[in-house]
Amino acid sequence: WGMTNTYVDNLDFYQEKINPEDSNQYWYVDSWKNFEIRTEKIATKGGDTLAKKFRFSFRGPVVSEIKKVSDKIITMHWVGDEYSNEMQTVYLLNRASNWNEFKEALKTFRSISQNVVYADIDGNIGLFCAAGIPIRKREAVYEILPGWTNEFDWKGMVPFEELPYSYNPTCSYVSSANNKTVDDNYPYHISNWYEVPYRIDRIRELLTQKEKLSVNDFKAIQLDQNTKMAEQMLPVLLASVENISQLTSIQEHGLNLLKTWNGDMSKENQAAAIFETFYNKLRENIFEDELGKDLFERLNTVSSIIRPAIYKIFKKNNSVWIDDITTEKTETLEDICIKSFQDAITDLEQKLGSDPSEWNWGKLHQITLKHYLGGKDILDRVFSLNRGPYKVGGSFHTISPYSYPGNDPKEVNHGSSHRHIYLLNNWDSSYTIIPTGNSGIPASRHYCDQTEMYIRGEYHPDMFDSTVVISNADYHMIFTPLSENN
Repeated sequence: WGMTNTYVDNLDFYQEKINPEDSNQYWYVDSWKNFEIRTEKIATKGGDTLAKKFRFSFRGPVVSEIKKVSDKIITMHWVGDEYSNEMQTVYLLNRASNWNEFKEALKTFRSISQNVVYADIDGNIGLFCAAGIPIRKREAVYEILPGWTNEFDWKGMVPFEELPYSYNPTCSYVSSANNKTVDDNYPYHISNWYEVPYRIDRIRELLTQKEKLSVNDFKAIQLDQNTKMAEQMLPVLLASVENISQLTSIQEHGLNLLKTWNGDMSKENQAAAIFETFYNKLRENIFEDELGKDLFERLNTVSSIIRPAIYKIFKKNNSVWIDDITTEKTETLEDICIKSFQDAITDLEQKLGSDPSEWNWGKLHQITLKHYLGGKDILDRVFSLNRGPYKVGGSFHTISPYSYPGNDPKEVNHGSSHRHIYLLNNWDSSYTIIPTGNSGIPASRHYCDQTEMYIRGEYHPDMFDSTVVISNADYHMIFTPLSENN
């Protein structure tokens, strides 16, 4: 079994109406209710203990003070405050021997919300959405809701038996990449924001290329850096730029690279650098004029909002955000694409020089594995705490997801935390790799000893049978009890 995030909309904020004569009371439906007052004791490193009082409505805690909101009293209702027992679920998952026991184990997995994939040695496969999904009125999505009425209260959770799942589907595979797992006919609201579908579309495309897939095929799938995002955006970009009356020589060179591009986001590819830089400039040109620089930079790091927003803009070919409000003209998506392409070429020329054949994506897109103490230069130099930078391909929209915050591809901070390929008919022939090494101690020879293999897309055997593990072990640790005299 394995997990990916479900992206459940499982948190609501409510503005409370406070009694002007008693700040510890709030109005609900037809009467004043008392906040529950809890005193939390917080120990400090100096040895002192601080006591702080918190107020709770029947829905959850008052959070406005924590968030420095001074003119409203805001409470929060979150599924994590409901009953859940993830540790019990994992304990039972590791002891399940069939699909029914697997499902039974998931009943207490509610607050974290995961799509859990399943496979067994009898050839059965499945996927179950293990999540606490609130049932409530959802027209006012992402607004602060009125707390004095019961109109927007949660009416319980989606019953376990009605959660989305798939078992031995006719397509002969299950797959998950933080994508929407149900169609529009599903009767309950799960979320409005999911990871954009580029990765899951590419995964399914590769899963269906052959009737049977080998271990090497699955390695190729996990390491794939071809983007489906270009299929959506590139035709619009090319059609827009073709309308430029006069291109500079460097712009024309960049355009020709995009025209012949096959979507390969490998670190050596020049068109990948142009396309990704265009995408980042596009986000800036669409949103910054309305939000201002500071607020845009904050939005730009919230990938779960800005990426789906761009996806929907291109899907609809229209949005109120497209127009640049700083000009008198009403811009179209074509206008914004032209400006973003020109900005991208200028940016690449400044960073990588005037020869587009030298604009390799890996020169811009890099990962450094940073130790917590590696921010101190002297410690890093003496103890080699940080490793990198390594040039990498891919992006958030490729199966191999080397992602980064905002517009800074040199700060890759997200990707596959581990890669596994399991053979259920022969567990000892399985493969795995992690980005670092088994040891977190910089002095160990196993500190980051898998990193370069990971970057190169290599794997090592992952043995299961105890006799096979022991026979291949480099080390043996022996635990002996202390004598009574000690």
